[in-house]
Amino acid sequence: MSGFFDFNRVDGGPTLYAANKTPVTVDVLEVGFIFAIAILAFSFLVILPGVRGMQRISFALKVFFSIFVLAVIMLGNFGMEWEVSEVETGVQYKAFHNEEIHAKIGVKIGLRGANITLKGDGPHLNSETIDYNERFWWGGERQWTQGRNFFGPFAGLVNREFREAQFKGLPYPILWIAEYFTLDGESIRWGRSYRLSGFYTHIMLWTAFPLWILTNILFCMFIRYGAYFMMLTGAVMLLGNILFASLRWGPELKIPIGTTIMTFHYGWCFWLTLAVGLIIVILGAIILFIDLRLPDLTGAFFGVESDPDEYYTVEGELTTDDSPSSPKEASRLVPPATNGGDDAIYENYEPYRRRTDTRGLSRFQKSRKKPVASPRRRTARATHSTGLHPDSSIREEDEPAPEAGNVAIQMEDIQAQA
Repeated sequence: MSGFFDFNRVDGGPTLYAANKTPVTVDVLEVGFIFAIAILAFSFLVILPGVRGMQRISFALKVFFSIFVLAVIMLGNFGMEWEVSEVETGVQYKAFHNEEIHAKIGVKIGLRGANITLKGDGPHLNSETIDYNERFWWGGERQWTQGRNFFGPFAGLVNREFREAQFKGLPYPILWIAEYFTLDGESIRWGRSYRLSGFYTHIMLWTAFPLWILTNILFCMFIRYGAYFMMLTGAVMLLGNILFASLRWGPELKIPIGTTIMTFHYGWCFWLTLAVGLIIVILGAIILFIDLRLPDLTGAFFGVESDPDEYYTVEGELTTDDSPSSPKEASRLVPPATNGGDDAIYENYEPYRRRTDTRGLSRFQKSRKKPVASPRRRTARATHSTGLHPDSSIREEDEPAPEAGNVAIQMEDIQAQA
């Protein structure tokens, strides 16, 4: 039994296994976000059959589009494909070795760092499989500052990680590419440029995240404000793209390696964020326009009733018994005399009937503040004998105060008579 329990043990110690180094095939963080978004979308897909009628289509469109935009914001923030480059060439494998290998070299630049991949064609150097993937950070949770030059303890994050890679003995092509991001002098400041552009872009994307959450909340309450925040979210995403593309100086980054030159171009993170930002801005403007012109349509789609107090119809001048064209006399409303009750009083009253007929179209008019109602003046004819309804809102207007000069003249007349 001693031989069975002593397997792979040294002097009775715990079992030790050799390191099993495997190549990096995918970005674990990106895959994690994709799976999380897929699970969230699947959860809403399960409850979708419980929604009745045509509301099922509008519910699916709203929910899945919202989840898609949320996924784009998070993948754009943490993705490593804002700029990419990939070449195949013959290159020296390690220092102090003259043998060259034919390998595929790829570089992916994100907002927080660069990912460098080296994959050889077949076994090389004592049947070694060449498949490396190294990431060099210049920002993130640990540090966003530039730091000092060179490779000391107060240097920038990318400089210190480059020195650690040298001590580990990483392949020569990886060190050659990473060294370009450690230079910081004259016009050769690629590491500083990518660090600044990544910092401000990730701030914009983190700003777009709560704005999009507020957009979904406001669409359940006030459609117009939801459209405003929707356009604001897209504008912030577009601003992030502009900052990433504009915060650069110096020559364009081109890395000569082997027999070729690596040139960089924008990756799918950049283009996806740009496209979704434009779509959100345009879609928000369309929703705002439709809500101003056809509020019933947007209210039915989002399941929110528009506020009727925001819309009204501007009617023509109300007729009076004295002077219809005079704004002062227009405030005296005298409906025609009738003995038919409340409904009969206003049955033949043209302005009131016209307002009743157009009440259904009032919500399609342009929104504006309601005018303050002018005070009504009660006249001598506004009695039951003339047919005026006792519940009428017509009230007596305050008489203008007499001027000081007229008061003095009246007092003199009174004294003279006395």
